[in-house]
Amino acid sequence: MENCTLYSHKLEFEKIVQLLKKHVPKAHIDVQDQEENKSITATLKGGFFSKAKSLKLNYRQRKNPSYTLDKVACGLTQNLEGMVNYIQAFPAKNEAIKNKFLHKVKAANCEIAFIAAPEITQEFETFLRELALELDAYIFAQPNKLFTKSQGQYFADKYLNLIIDNTGACEIQELEVNVDAKYYDQPAESYTKEQIERKEKSESFLEQHGIKTNKNLPCTIDAVAVEVRTEKELIDRAYALLVIAAKGEGVEQEHLIKIVEAKRINSFSPYETFIYDAATLSDQERAYATWRYESLYVVLWALGITEELKYPDEICDVSAIVSAIFQPSREDFEKMVKLKSPFEILDELDKTYRMNWACVDARISGNEVAGGINSSVVYERHYALNWLTNHQNQDWDAVQTNT
Repeated sequence: MENCTLYSHKLEFEKIVQLLKKHVPKAHIDVQDQEENKSITATLKGGFFSKAKSLKLNYRQRKNPSYTLDKVACGLTQNLEGMVNYIQAFPAKNEAIKNKFLHKVKAANCEIAFIAAPEITQEFETFLRELALELDAYIFAQPNKLFTKSQGQYFADKYLNLIIDNTGACEIQELEVNVDAKYYDQPAESYTKEQIERKEKSESFLEQHGIKTNKNLPCTIDAVAVEVRTEKELIDRAYALLVIAAKGEGVEQEHLIKIVEAKRINSFSPYETFIYDAATLSDQERAYATWRYESLYVVLWALGITEELKYPDEICDVSAIVSAIFQPSREDFEKMVKLKSPFEILDELDKTYRMNWACVDARISGNEVAGGINSSVVYERHYALNWLTNHQNQDWDAVQTNT
């Protein structure tokens, strides 16, 4: 017998049945769809020279579907809480991925135990792979001939790549964390006039620039409810981003050490600490680091150091933003700061959120992004603005840009 367990934010029991029938059409399929106990069993009779094969899927879902793990209310949430504690105890070679994965675990709404006997056959594997993709699942796997990425139990993404094991190993550079808007969006009837007007203003801006709009996207948070990061948090973040971006550009470590000492920088995130300490960076790590200039641009704007965020059709003026923070002493820089108002920050967040949706939609559809906007610039701005506004109380490494 070979087995694994899939976890997904999506509640798609009927789709599981349909996919199984598609991939194992000759099997006898028995579906038990009771409220508390759901299961699907596919049985293939053996032949003269072959043994019978079976696949059983035991399914359960949360009593109260959610995007987070705020309380333990059923057997699945109890299991997920234990899983979070288990993962938190792991070391991590990629702290950012570990943090994102923890959010993905907390957002899981269903569990599917996948039990194949005597083994995971080719047709069972094909079904498993499509199921993982369809459900945007992660997998808790036992080592076998299909799951070979670790010598012990480990977590795999929807492509069956290693997310993390108990040694902290990781082979991916990105992990999507998608949640259904209905589990966290504010009810439309409770939107304030401010929120509705901001949404309409953003949509008008997008339409003027020929950018695709989605009228069904919800309003973003209003100024009364938002908790903008403090001035100190922003200043600390700006200096950390300066050093990490410079590291990505190839500035020598001895020069970075002098900057850190002179500017009294001690606010690196866990993944930034890894980047800063690394003797060499991979191409992906270097790209991650250099794109931090765009984040720095947003933070400097929020601090009032730059007056406006320009239309995102090209990357920021790196030399100008580096000069703005690097040339003055830390004391003089802090005196220059004048925070943007929550209203200004939320205007940019709302507009950027909708532009990022257009970028994601274009990528999924295989089309060019309309309006000439640079999707990478838009993503980085959305990331920084979500952090600025304490979106879901996420630390820098774990910020999500859901659209």
